[in-house]
Formats: sequence, structure tokens, C-alpha cells
Amino acid sequence: MVKDLNKKSKYLYLGKAGSEAHINAVEKLTRRSLIDELERVINSLQESYLDLCFGGETEPDPSYYTEGLKDD
Repeated sequence: MVKDLNKKSKYLYLGKAGSEAHINAVEKLTRRSLIDELERVINSLQESYLDLCFGGETEPDPSYYTEGLKDD
């Protein structure tokens, strides 16, 4: 397999395996993955909470707007 030494790798910043730069990059990727997963969990919990509070209703009850109005 021939490699073009002038071509830059998108993983060049990772450095040599075991080096400080490599360990730092792996830790950053791990933290980013955890943050993304936590954001998904928070969004899911918010949607579940809304479903519980409002019974999954997407439209308001029309009688809410007509109760208490005076008849002309």
C-alpha cells in the first residue's frame, strides 16, 4: 500500500498512539460523545414529561375557549 506523505490525514491531530496529544484527543472525543448522549436523554425526558402532563394532546381543547363566554 502506497501512502502519499504530502496528503494530510484528518486524524493527524491524534498523534502517535499513547502520546499525550493522542490521549487528550481521545478524552475530548469521549467527552463530546457523553455530552451528545446526555442532550438526547434530556430531550427525551422533556418530551416524556410533556406527554404525561398533557396526555399527548397536540391541540388545545376547544371547550376551553368557549366556557364562560356570554351569549349575545
